[in-house]
Amino acid sequence: MYAVISDGVLLALCDKPRYVKMNEASGAYVEAEEAQAEGVSVNGDLYNINGGNAIPDAPQAVVTEGEVSEYVFLNRARIAENEESTNTAIVEIEEALCELDTASTENATAVEDALCELDEMISAISGGEN
Repeated sequence: MYAVISDGVLLALCDKPRYVKMNEASGAYVEAEEAQAEGVSVNGDLYNINGGNAIPDAPQAVVTEGEVSEYVFLNRARIAENEESTNTAIVEIEEALCELDTASTENATAVEDALCELDEMISAISGGEN
């Protein structure tokens, strides 16, 4: 089993990578043997391999051979890490929203108090007719 990895992200697990090279006559990328390959195709996206840059603007990818169970285990561990990070972020957002709510309530109370004081001052100045 082969894994195609780019920037630490598992792009594909496959029995045989789809190696590609540019067809000189048409300019299109066509399947190639590994020895002649300029890149690899994953779901129609092209990636440079072996540190090359033959495919303009394409990211780098690494093709490695290994056991499926190893890749599955690594991805499950990565998923668990992402879930933990996501849960932490959600808790932090909830706490921030609670702080904003508290601040809004305090501001509204302060405005009401100020309006009451202003009303009392106007009443005192106008002789209590307000």
